[in-house]
This record gives sequence, structure tokens and C-alpha cells, in this order.
Amino acid sequence: MGQSSGICSLFGNRGVTLRIEKIRRKKVWEEAADQIQALIVEGYWEQGERLPGEVELASQFGISRSALREAIRQLSSMGLIEVKHGEGNYVSYPSLETLLPPFVPMLLSEREDILAIMEARDMIEVRTAGLAASRATEDELERLEILLDTMVLHKGNPSSFAKADHEFHRQIALATKNKVIIKIFDAIDVFLVKQQLEIVEYEGAFERGIKDHQSILRAIAARDVGKATEAMQRHMDNTHKAIVESLSSSE
Repeated sequence: MGQSSGICSLFGNRGVTLRIEKIRRKKVWEEAADQIQALIVEGYWEQGERLPGEVELASQFGISRSALREAIRQLSSMGLIEVKHGEGNYVSYPSLETLLPPFVPMLLSEREDILAIMEARDMIEVRTAGLAASRATEDELERLEILLDTMVLHKGNPSSFAKADHEFHRQIALATKNKVIIKIFDAIDVFLVKQQLEIVEYEGAFERGIKDHQSILRAIAARDVGKATEAMQRHMDNTHKAIVESLSSSE
């Protein structure tokens, strides 16, 4: 009877369904891949650094070596890890050229395309922040706090700051537990990587970025859907303004 009740709950509440521990354990390699990716983005391992051996990493994550190998394969396909057979696994954070498809530089050169992508991101990320406020787990909130701390730590370093910024927004998308949103976010966000790096070069950009992200995180941590959407909207407006200023100054 207890099991049947659990099944009813499973189908009766989509938010609860996506948080059930039993489901997550079926894909432990994905959780390991997410954690390793976050550690790389946060700078725990530097570019070119050799990762701990499989036995040590598997033990630290509490998973089997086969699950760890699957996580490594996934990260290798993303270009985050270079597998050197007989030597080990090395951090290989992809360059902008690696991340972007060949046609993207052409799109990034067009003012209309950049602003159109920003509008699409605005529509998606504002709603996404609200969903994250209602669905984020404690672990995901902790990850967001770590990424915000990383942004503060790397204030003045455009590349490291932008990477943490990028991962912060992706973690918000992941917190929605909505696979469609995550895929749409990844498809749109990659177009803005180059622009993010340019924006953080502006005077006061680091301070504005940190302040915006602090407001977003406070609202999500408070489970306040309204304030989370408002905070993200302000951030999108500030980002849009910075992009317009960047484009105007280059004309």
C-alpha cells in the first residue's frame, strides 16, 4: 500500500517527481559529470591539470568505476576533459572557437541577430528564475552560492568571471528540472559567450554583475518566485543595455 501511495504522488506532482532520489540514482554518472564539470568551471582543477585516478575519484563520489568512466566519456565529448590513454584524464576547457559552430561568428557580427538572441534569452531566463525558485534543491542552492563566490573571487579577471557567470545561469536552468528549458538555454547561451567577455571589460561591469546575481540568488533561496523573476528581469535589462552600448561604441 505504501508503494502504491508513492506512485500516486509520483504522477500527481511534477515538481516532487523530478526530485525523487530513486530516479537520480539511476543516472549516477550524470550527477558525477555535473559535479566534475562544476569543479572545472569553478577552477578547482586548472587547464591542463591531470585529474585524480579513477579509483580515487570513484571512491570520492561513492560510485562504481564504470559509472565514473561514463561521466568522463560525457565530459570528453563536451571537450571539458582530454582522455590520454595510458596517461590519465586532463582538464581541457574548450576555447570559444571550440564551443561555437562555424556559422556563429557570422551571426555575432550582426547587430540584429545579437539583439534578437538577447530578447529570446530574456523571455526564457526570466521565467526560468521563477521556476528555479520553486524547484531548486539545497544542493543546487549551494552550487549557486559557490559560483557566486567564484565570481567575487575572480572580480577583475574577465575570462574566469564570465565562465562562472555562464555556469551560474546554467545551474538556474538545471534547477528547473525541465529538459526542454535546459536545451533551449544551452542553444541560446552559447551565442552570448563572446559578448559576455566583452561586457565584463566595461567600467563597473563586475560590480553590477555581482550585485545582480546576489539579488537573483537571494530570491531563489527564499523560494520567492515573484522576486526571482523580477531580479532576473533587472539583470537581463542591464545586460541588454550593456550589449547596446557595446554595439554602439563599435560602430
